[in-house]
Amino acid sequence: MNGVDAQFTGQDQRRHPRYALSLPGRFMRQDKLDYPCRLIDISVESAAMTTPVPLRVGEKLIVYLTHLGGLEGSVVRLFPGSFAMTISGTQRKLDKLAMQIPRLAAQAETPEDEARLYPRVSADEAALIILPDGNTMVCPLHDISLSGAAIVTPARPPLGSQIMVDKRRAVVVRHHERGIAVDFVNEGDAVPVAFSTALRHQSST
Repeated sequence: MNGVDAQFTGQDQRRHPRYALSLPGRFMRQDKLDYPCRLIDISVESAAMTTPVPLRVGEKLIVYLTHLGGLEGSVVRLFPGSFAMTISGTQRKLDKLAMQIPRLAAQAETPEDEARLYPRVSADEAALIILPDGNTMVCPLHDISLSGAAIVTPARPPLGSQIMVDKRRAVVVRHHERGIAVDFVNEGDAVPVAFSTALRHQSST
């Protein structure tokens, strides 16, 4: 049932509604390295995600999801290629999630052109792409906006992985016939710094 077993989902639904929502992201473990993931569904108290990385039940994670920001919690269920985690945080953070999740779920049901905050324009130019493994490529841009771009490239980095487009950090959100689509990460280098700070705080408590 969307990557979460029936017992866990049933208990969660009695407290908070669960929404199917596909968002790219990254998570950090106690080793302070970050790994790709993608949201499957989420409520205020828990979330299910896909990842190629083996995890352990009880493991504490800090997850950064595009449009939702940082979430902290612990792994409570494991499934082939996916996991479920609880979400912890201040009441203010949980209240904010309760407002964000339904809005994003509603936007996900809107046709893509209508859902875009910034219109995309055709781009007759190329960009230097730095892939997650450090390899570089010069690739044509199919279109671009303030929030993201479609790139013509034979490379297919995993969904949720981070790349550099010229000097901008971006997250891979979709594969298409001619390449990939990315969302720009406006927070820049503040995200990994915040993750490291939070992990250090967890380790000291």
